[in-house]
Amino acid sequence: MGLFDWIGRRRGGRPGQTDQAAAWHVYLEGGEVVAEDGRGAAHRAALGGARSVRVVPLTGGDHHPRSGGGWQVTLARADGDVLLGKPMSDWQAARDLAQQVCRTAELPLDELTEKLFSRVGQYTPTRST
Repeated sequence: MGLFDWIGRRRGGRPGQTDQAAAWHVYLEGGEVVAEDGRGAAHRAALGGARSVRVVPLTGGDHHPRSGGGWQVTLARADGDVLLGKPMSDWQAARDLAQQVCRTAELPLDELTEKLFSRVGQYTPTRST
């Protein structure tokens, strides 16, 4: 079990419970990146000034994972992040959407986000005996 799966389980989530029912289609249109979720919703964000794509863990104001509210994909700008879509309960779905936005908009993944996801699967909690 990976670190993020363990955190999700601690939050009361079930293994395998995901937002991946969304079949994202990401494209550019008139200076905006558009992410369609395959269920009729289209989310738009202006590309102007965007420097990278970020996945932000939502913690509800608490630094401990137990109070988290999911994961948010954003376009990182000097004057603040621009949200793209709704928060997702599953980190894997958020990471997948962020990677699609990176490819489509030709933006890099934010450095902190890249470090966060580079550790996936490297931590396994010890089992009590």
